[in-house]
Amino acid sequence: MSNLIISDQRDMLIYSFRYVLGRQTYAVSTVTDNIIRNWNNLSDGDKNLFKREIQDHKDQWGFSPIDEPHWDKILNKDLK
Repeated sequence: MSNLIISDQRDMLIYSFRYVLGRQTYAVSTVTDNIIRNWNNLSDGDKNLFKREIQDHKDQWGFSPIDEPHWDKILNKDLK
């Protein structure tokens, strides 16, 4: 079995992020935990993408009280 390619891992993280953004599901914590665990491996552009899309969704639609703390963890992360 071959190893996953780093760019594929990055793409899967972004795809899963966009899939769960705005949903009320247990998958939100799984995806946000993965983003946080990989924070230091992400480019500043990707970090800004996550933060911008989360903030845009929060401003327009809000989050459920259960999911909001998970999204806020990413919003509160430093870029470095």
